Amino acid sequence: MAEPASAAQEPRSLRIKAGFLSIGLDQAGRVVSLVDLRNGTDYAAAGRSVPLVSVVLGDGKQEAATQVQVSRRDPRVLVFSSAKVTVEVKVVKYATYSTLEVVRLDAAPGTDVQTLLWGPLSTSVTQKVGEDVGVVGNSRFAFGIIPLNDKTVGAWPKEFDSLGFGADVESLPYGHAGTQNGRSAGAKTSWGSILRAYTYDYSKVRIREGEIPIGPLSGPEGKILGSKLAVFGSAPDLVLTVLSQVAQGEDLPYPTINGQWQKVAQATRQPFLTLHDLSTENLASAVNFAQQAGIRNVYSVQGAAGPWRSTGHYEFNSNFGGSDAVATQMVATAAASGVRVGVHTLSNFIAPNDPYIVPPPADTRLTTGLTVKLTRPLAETDTTLYADGNSGGGRYVFGRRLRLGDEFLTFSGVTQISATEWQFTGVNRARWGSVAASYPEGTSATRIAENQYGGARGDLPVIDEIATRLATVCNTTGIRNISYDGLEEASWNGWSGHGFAHLVNGVYRHLKSQDGFISEASNPSSNTWFAQSRISWGGIGWSDSNYDQVTRNNNFYRANYLPPMGGSLPIGGNTSTLSIERNLALGASLGANFGWFETNVSSLSGGSNTREILAAIKTWNSAIAAGAFTPAQQQLMTDQSKYWHLSEVTADKRWSLQELDSADNPVGAAQVVEASEPGFTTPEPPDGYVGELYGFKVTSSTPQTTRYEVTSGALPAGLSLNKDTGGITGIPTTSGATHFTITARNSDGVPDAAVTYKLKVAKSQPS
Repeated sequence: MAEPASAAQEPRSLRIKAGFLSIGLDQAGRVVSLVDLRNGTDYAAAGRSVPLVSVVLGDGKQEAATQVQVSRRDPRVLVFSSAKVTVEVKVVKYATYSTLEVVRLDAAPGTDVQTLLWGPLSTSVTQKVGEDVGVVGNSRFAFGIIPLNDKTVGAWPKEFDSLGFGADVESLPYGHAGTQNGRSAGAKTSWGSILRAYTYDYSKVRIREGEIPIGPLSGPEGKILGSKLAVFGSAPDLVLTVLSQVAQGEDLPYPTINGQWQKVAQATRQPFLTLHDLSTENLASAVNFAQQAGIRNVYSVQGAAGPWRSTGHYEFNSNFGGSDAVATQMVATAAASGVRVGVHTLSNFIAPNDPYIVPPPADTRLTTGLTVKLTRPLAETDTTLYADGNSGGGRYVFGRRLRLGDEFLTFSGVTQISATEWQFTGVNRARWGSVAASYPEGTSATRIAENQYGGARGDLPVIDEIATRLATVCNTTGIRNISYDGLEEASWNGWSGHGFAHLVNGVYRHLKSQDGFISEASNPSSNTWFAQSRISWGGIGWSDSNYDQVTRNNNFYRANYLPPMGGSLPIGGNTSTLSIERNLALGASLGANFGWFETNVSSLSGGSNTREILAAIKTWNSAIAAGAFTPAQQQLMTDQSKYWHLSEVTADKRWSLQELDSADNPVGAAQVVEASEPGFTTPEPPDGYVGELYGFKVTSSTPQTTRYEVTSGALPAGLSLNKDTGGITGIPTTSGATHFTITARNSDGVPDAAVTYKLKVAKSQPS
């Protein structure tokens, strides 16, 4: 609820409470303070006040409110008004967060509102910037914004960079473009950080990225009305608790694994044995190799695409029997041995041999650039084309490809030859299996955006079909692991985070069972953070990645509250165990599992060292999963010049870590590696106060904890325990002292642990 800054005066300024955060607005609706209510610290960046909400008109100009008032109809509604536009925002307050929703938007006659901008909130925080989750903070405080529907995009439109401190944003703070979406919900700047979101109006065709026509969308999704965010301020260790509450309270995706929220589950990090040649014929061998490595997943990535005849329609190829029925049998066969089957995808990449493309008729729902008109007739055999424009190209419209009717053609160059005419040369006819034809002057020629492999890129309706198909595959066959490789293509079609959401969230929403479904991607987005299990990009031993990059990736994962992952590690049956263990130690130094152990069944089958390699993987993975390495041991293993051998002493409990030289000889004495005893690492909870937000987190000492429960006594009235995160939050309603016991339920044979606390709730804080 919006509240006056002071009850003793007419509200010249307003404040929005969101958990421990107070957002202060001046008379014009500009954000003038971002205050931690616990101690009064203001995190607003000095001199960079911007409107909480504004719009961009059809002429590209920003229209901001000149005044903000509390609605007389509903005290929860703030009315932002200017001469041309009025935006009403409903503020609903919950214990740990608040929601902001556009419930009315009125524009003066003839005014075209094309975009609504939230913020950006400009902060002085620089220590931790979660670009894609939309959370920034330091060691004392964290706050964030979370989009609550697909059309509310946690990012910023590129064409409006000048309206959102774009020139101040640090480019690629984690080193490589593959680790983050460049237009993210949060961004680090030269003076602090920003949090931002927007919603486009799609009720009519719009040109995005300067050259990509998108829309229209019918119904509520095509309108700005309904744009909605959650905002919050929190203690840093309670961020995941608040995000859990937002997800469950606002009906966002909440994937679990064995009933536990995946964002905090150790099982989310489980590795895949990733195979380029997995098939019906070698499935038994693949399962056997996975079992030797202690891995519960075999995963098909044939080339870059997975086991498909083509990307787009995603029908199984001959390796998976060419049908859903055979793939179902493969999954059942693997499951009988306790192993799951996963498949790779290329998101909305449309292969040139896919039925979407091969005409007639050519699918009109591909991502396009601009359309031009032929200025001269084009005969069936012509290899030069003349048009009234150059059809765009560049930025996200890759390639040199046009569609005329049902024919696709390519060209090598385009030159302006007069004030009104362009010449396309080196034209190749009848591409992608189409048929050459003759076209009269005035025929439309549309630029087709190619994907990174030379095929096409699916527009939003195609993405929806792909999402439905991939979910059907999972529902029908029992496949439970999937990766959306090249996910950035779902945003490069002009739809930005909206495209991400339609694919990743679309698959999630169509799943019959969402527990145990692990999804990952090459690129995250604020709009898919909740549905996506993990990111495991890059790896050690690849031309485009190395240990330093994997380290930067994990810094990014931590900032975005994602599980630590080591990416992909290539292995082969003849690789030396010394080399493999060196790389496993580098992963362990980060506390990270390798998501993929990438190889071929044929390589492992014919390898002289396969058994030793798989045994080493099993040993290292068990120690990493147990969180057994001390910080000092992890620091030692960051040295890329050293070699290590890990041997098991007691299964899943105790190991011996020995440094080796390059000739496989011991160096110094071995070190003991031991899993922590089950217990708790948190002290007594602080006092609470009646009517004031309370927050405290209990933390188990072992990563095998799957849930927290109050097993005796009771929490003070008004407080609740989040079973997934261990966070205790709420607003106490009654004073007094209570005793209660919290039990950490553990998995993998680790005993449960319990702790008893006393929590005192006073009537008010001492003055």
